[in-house]
Amino acid sequence: MPKAPGGALLHGFSIDRATSTPIYRQLDGALRRSILGGALQPGQKLPSTRELAQELGVSRITVKSVYEQLVSEGYAEAKTGAGTFVSQGLEVENAPKVRRSRRQKEPPNFEISDRSKTIMSSLASVRHGKTEPFRPGVPALDQFPLKIWNKYLSEALIAEGRRHLSYGPANGSAALRRSIARHLADARSMQVDPDQIVITSGAQQAFALISAIMLNRGDTVWYENPGHIAGRDLMQIMGANVVPVPIDNEGMNLEFAASHYPKPAAIFTTPSHQQPLGITMSLVRRLALLNYAKDNDTWIIEDDYDSEFRYRGRPLPALCALDSERRVLYVGTFSKSMFASIRLGYIVVPPALVDSFAKFRTLLGQGSSAVTEQAMANFMEDGRFVEHIRKMRRIYRNRRDVLCECLSRDCSDFVEVEPPDAGMHLLAWLKNDLADQTAQRVLLEAGIESLPLSVYAFDPIERSALVLGFTSVHESRIPKLVSRLCQKLSQLQNT
Repeated sequence: MPKAPGGALLHGFSIDRATSTPIYRQLDGALRRSILGGALQPGQKLPSTRELAQELGVSRITVKSVYEQLVSEGYAEAKTGAGTFVSQGLEVENAPKVRRSRRQKEPPNFEISDRSKTIMSSLASVRHGKTEPFRPGVPALDQFPLKIWNKYLSEALIAEGRRHLSYGPANGSAALRRSIARHLADARSMQVDPDQIVITSGAQQAFALISAIMLNRGDTVWYENPGHIAGRDLMQIMGANVVPVPIDNEGMNLEFAASHYPKPAAIFTTPSHQQPLGITMSLVRRLALLNYAKDNDTWIIEDDYDSEFRYRGRPLPALCALDSERRVLYVGTFSKSMFASIRLGYIVVPPALVDSFAKFRTLLGQGSSAVTEQAMANFMEDGRFVEHIRKMRRIYRNRRDVLCECLSRDCSDFVEVEPPDAGMHLLAWLKNDLADQTAQRVLLEAGIESLPLSVYAFDPIERSALVLGFTSVHESRIPKLVSRLCQKLSQLQNT
């Protein structure tokens, strides 16, 4: 049987040898006050009699006598072979109370920085823990091969003398960068040297690195509208002049941008599957974008957030694959293809910028685990990643079809939908002048998650829609959920 972990540190305990109060009473009183005051919680283990006697410089017999008295009075419980624990079921305070003196001044009102105010105004959000259907961007966690993944994690923990328990290289695991380079060649038609890849703790850290390294305060950034919320807000917080560029049926409208805004330092785009409208940028528009970047000394930030999931034909080549001038900074993530808490993403950058990105990643605290990086590299090298992607495509296509069928059949009075060719979400366009933010709040109260299209936009939008994720919801649950969704929209319309 494994030895139970050590008990509470009790650093606040001390023995006053100048007082007339016996040592055993000092210790007994201190322990009682800590238990009743909540500093020691029910079920928490006390240090062993030997440990506490050594720390306090007292006889072990004294400590043992105090523990026995606490046990006899019900303050503590002795468990054979495990130690002494604070009794369960005691009614104690959650934390020691601090009395405020009448003369004590109220804390001053601190003025926060302008950057902090901008941060507080961001609409970017993450729902922690459990998510409800149909939260966008959540993979089918019920289908993830946990046992297999745990095997790779365990092997990475003990591999090569456990060297992965230390910090990894500044630009990330060499093995993972090689695996990513091979994956990009196969899946995205990109010929990338592994040394061009910098590992990040997800796409958002990639955008933070790009914003800090590539942009000066006041630089103009052309940004898709509607577009990725967190990337937009981050660049604004860093001081960039982020301007909205509308989306037409071929993607980002470059003519509009060139005629309305100054020359940009960078252009942010999601060409493979526009976030959130789902449009795929045409080849003509991609070539025009690359030519503009070349002629105007502009960087392109390509966010390829869910390109693995295409349901008609093979995934299209990345914009970066067409870039002969190395003007494209390509951002990928494993949050959608694996799971969010894996905290792994990457940037493909021009060779001359690798050191800057690697060093700034170190300044940000690196963020990703060397153990997880090695496990992911092995997962990819053994073909498990490709196997998982193929399985998820089949599952997601089926879930997409069931959701579209149910919405079109049962909810056509309130929404209009079209099956997307790719991605993890669809747009449910609202009818009858229903406001998407109001609808989103009503549905959330009923246990249905979504995102209003309007939060992706710089300004009010002409037509409201709900962004519904279909990947995390088992198809057997979808009909009843759609029925509930329609019922709530009907009630909202009639109020």
